Amino acid sequence: MDEDIFDSLFHLEDSYYNEGYRLGVEDGSRAGRIEGRLFGLEKGLEKFLVMGELNGRACVWAARVSQKATSSKKSLERDSSTESARQPLTEGMVPSHSTSDENLRLPSFQANVRLEKHISTLYALSEPESLSTENTEETVSDFEDRFKRAQSKAKVIENIVKERDSNVTRDETDISEQNGGKKRENIQITKAAAAEKNMEDFGLTRAL
Repeated sequence: MDEDIFDSLFHLEDSYYNEGYRLGVEDGSRAGRIEGRLFGLEKGLEKFLVMGELNGRACVWAARVSQKATSSKKSLERDSSTESARQPLTEGMVPSHSTSDENLRLPSFQANVRLEKHISTLYALSEPESLSTENTEETVSDFEDRFKRAQSKAKVIENIVKERDSNVTRDETDISEQNGGKKRENIQITKAAAAEKNMEDFGLTRAL
């Protein structure tokens, strides 16, 4: 017995659903790889940028720790020079460049073994040459671990030296008149979390 030509009409919704699902999976797979790569590059750039900033701060802190000893050495050298080589400054003369450089120096830290250890650890964690850019599970896990440890170490150093990153202060509080000086929510992190959730949901759908 031949099939009824109208049988396909009874399964019209199922056929359109299956076709739409197939096209959606094909397009989603292609677009998902593109969007995933762009998202990965964006997050990687952001984290490496923060890591570079932490490394720079570690270098500045290390210089400020050793700055006191260097300043003392220079003062001893100036005191040991002969009085005949010195010419007194009159009231109308412009101060020398060395005096200006001294005024522009950041305040040095008191000798602290614990502080020096924390700074050395932060520098080792954020050293650019030791950071791998390979996209493997092992290297990504190692970078994430070092990234979190470096951020925690920087906060410890900030508490010791009684300083705080100005960028963090500007991001957490917006003193503009639009929001009345209230704390601003971190929208970027919320979007990133939503994007990660959507990508994971898509992967689970494909697996099913």
